This record gives sequence, structure tokens and C-alpha cells, in this order.
Amino acid sequence: MKIGIVGCGTVGRAVEQLFAGRAEITAWDVAFDNAYPAAELSVCDCVFVCVPTPPTKEGSADLNFVHEALSRLPAARVILKSTVPPGTTSALAKEYKKELCYWPEYISESTYFNPFFGDRIESVPFVILGGAPKNRTWALSILQSILGPTRRYFQCSELEAELIKYTENAFFAAKVTFANEMQRVCAAHGADWNIVREGWILDPRVTPMHTLAFENDPGFDGKCLPKDLSAIVSSAVRNGYEPAFLKEVLRSNARFRCEDMEQGDV
Repeated sequence: MKIGIVGCGTVGRAVEQLFAGRAEITAWDVAFDNAYPAAELSVCDCVFVCVPTPPTKEGSADLNFVHEALSRLPAARVILKSTVPPGTTSALAKEYKKELCYWPEYISESTYFNPFFGDRIESVPFVILGGAPKNRTWALSILQSILGPTRRYFQCSELEAELIKYTENAFFAAKVTFANEMQRVCAAHGADWNIVREGWILDPRVTPMHTLAFENDPGFDGKCLPKDLSAIVSSAVRNGYEPAFLKEVLRSNARFRCEDMEQGDV
């Protein structure tokens, strides 16, 4: 099996690690000194596109790196790993005439000693695979040959897979924001949030992830939650819906982060 990888950041390296020793790999990134390996990529069974989708000034996802990757890619079969707004994968497949599937990423860059999934794809017990049925067939065959039979493989449309990814990150952002708000509610009443939190998560319906509130680093930050929440808000507005709750999560988080900076200046 021959596999190509375009974009060798955190996600691209994880894909390369997954297929190491199991496939012949051609990996390339714009930061590399070597020339674009068009000949090698043209004979790959599949190419994984793992380029970043940073936020624009308006908050939407910048797809320039994705367009650049697909516009010069000679291979027909592509699995997109980059987080993209709803409707993007289907539009890209038509524009660039690719057999395109979307496989959202769930590895973590968490600095916790024991992150939930860690930085290895094989640690994630499920696969979300979005695409047209004929495309999912070949993509699933490749993934199952590496990840094995015990994993849960959830197949859906490209649109649904894109929304699954944004739903998860929007929920995590909202959960962090809720925890930070309740930490301030506790402080206003003279109570210790850490004690309240420990009692709260005794209920098995409440999972402990994203419930910590750090006084010196409030709210959510990092490479994923801020940009993805902004992107899905922008996408919803473009499609005629005003996501008031998600906008308030963004505003509340900005307030928490601003309060922290102001306290740091004292």
C-alpha cells in the first residue's frame, strides 16, 4: 500500500506514525526543502490532506491551504483530515474532481499528564468517516486494514461528519465556559469551586473532562476550540441562522481571558 501525506504538523505526523512500517509513505509539507513529490503522490492509493485551517480576521475558517493542497494534488483518492466548515468537503470534491472523504481528527495536544486520547490516532476507539458511499468503501478498506476490527466505524455524509466535529468542539468550549462561570459564582458566594466540582462530578451523568477552571489561565485557548467555535458561528450565520448561545460562549470566554490579562497587569 502506498500512502501520501500533505501537511506534516501534529495531525500529519500522527498519520505518518500510524502507517509507519505498514505502508510506503510519501510525506510533504510546504516547510520542507525538497521539491513537491508529484510523481510519488500520483501513484499513491490514497493521500491524506492534513493542512491547517486557521481563522480569518472575521472568524471563519481560512481554506487557502486546503485549496492549495488539492489544486496541485495528482492523486484522485483523498482523505481530508483538516477541520473544515459544513459543506466544504462535498464542494471540494466537485471543484477538484477528487474521490474525497472526510475523517475528522480526535488526537490531543493536551499538556495533561494523562490526556484522554493522547497524540496517537490508534488510541482513539472510533472512526468518523464522511463521504459518498462509493468513496467510503475504499477509504474504510484502508483504515480497517490498519486500525483493525474492534474499532467503531461510524459512516455518514461529508456534511454530517463535518458537523460532528464542530459539535464536539463547540460543546467542549461551552463546557469550559460553564465551568469558569460557575467558578466565579462559587467565589461570589465564598465557596471553593474545586470542592463544588468534586461533588458535581460524582453524578455519573457528568463527565470530568473540561470542568477544571484555572485562575491563572481561565477559559479556553489553544489551536482548536477558539478557531473552531468561531468558524461554526460564522458558517451558521452565512447559512441564515443566528447562533446566539454560541456567540455568548465566545463573548464570555473573551471576558474571562481579558479579566486574566487585566489582573496580570496589576
